Amino acid sequence: MKKLNSVRASLAALLLALGGAALSQAAVTAPTAPVKWHPGHYVALGASAGEYLTTNTFKEISALPNVRGVMTRYAWRDIETSRGVYDFSRIDRDLSLARAAGKQLFITISTKAFQAGARALPDYLHTAEYGGGVYRIRISGKDATGSEATTGENIALYEPSVRDRLVALARVLGRRYNAQNNFEGIAYNETALGQAVVPLTDAQKNTFFANLAQVDTATRQAFPNTVVMQFLNFPKPNMPGLVSNMLNAGVALGGPDTFLNDSTLEASAYPLYDTVAGKLPLGPSVQAENYVTTYQFGPYAPPAVTDLYAFARGRLHANYLFWSKTLTPPLIPYDNVMKMFKSASFPKDAAGGLNTACPTLFTACVAGL
Repeated sequence: MKKLNSVRASLAALLLALGGAALSQAAVTAPTAPVKWHPGHYVALGASAGEYLTTNTFKEISALPNVRGVMTRYAWRDIETSRGVYDFSRIDRDLSLARAAGKQLFITISTKAFQAGARALPDYLHTAEYGGGVYRIRISGKDATGSEATTGENIALYEPSVRDRLVALARVLGRRYNAQNNFEGIAYNETALGQAVVPLTDAQKNTFFANLAQVDTATRQAFPNTVVMQFLNFPKPNMPGLVSNMLNAGVALGGPDTFLNDSTLEASAYPLYDTVAGKLPLGPSVQAENYVTTYQFGPYAPPAVTDLYAFARGRLHANYLFWSKTLTPPLIPYDNVMKMFKSASFPKDAAGGLNTACPTLFTACVAGL
């Protein structure tokens, strides 16, 4: 069986590398086990969220019947502290908080660092054995010298050795958390490659997404009873092939932005929501910038949070909706989100008005195992 799965994964990668050709059902077989299913609204916290913020967030939503839980984010290096050595303390703590509050935990594994000098991957991967493990990316589109002090980083997923270590992480996490009823899902961050200081070749880009498809598939196999989600947005040419693999492997589609009027996302990512609606779970997120403008790099024009909700529910067919806990004054968007949840007109069902139908590509959706 292991050999067969390896052949399937290799075939899937080959098809993706050849331009995103549609995968046959024989190429990848999605798990057939029932999946924990608690769609609805989740409050999303950043990777720097400490115990106080996380505890307080669960406390805030504990009495809200229409908020399902919290999404927490961890950089890969936060979990794997050295090769094969794992620290589960933060995830265990957050899962305990979810259980105590009667809520669900959805986690994001981050393999990209947006801050200058920040690292997302474990130190051992930043070595020649793993092709450096990462490539440097410009911050906010500005020119940089290429030093870590002035750039961020993204995973060098075109390196097979890096891919294999990420698969190993997924398998370790699956063994520990798949059977936990309050562990709702695991997501990988956005697909956007960032502005590489040294531009990637076409071969590197194609291999990156072929390997990402293998990681997605392996993670779904490691979490047969749990929602596995891939956040995607760009680059446009690589998205259809990745989504084709997600359909075959049973991997949910999510996104890092809910912009009301963004032409680039309407051309690249948003049509893919239509492609998988009803077949796989859909989970857009409302990021900090979505609260202040209606398109990327647009002028300050804060949309109503009710409009963001309506757009995610209608245009993006959301089963899950992840709301960033943004506390930036003077707007303080999170306060507006909480007011919406508590308003008399907002749906009081457990999913907060979002679509709860079990995706057709899942064998069954269950409340608990």
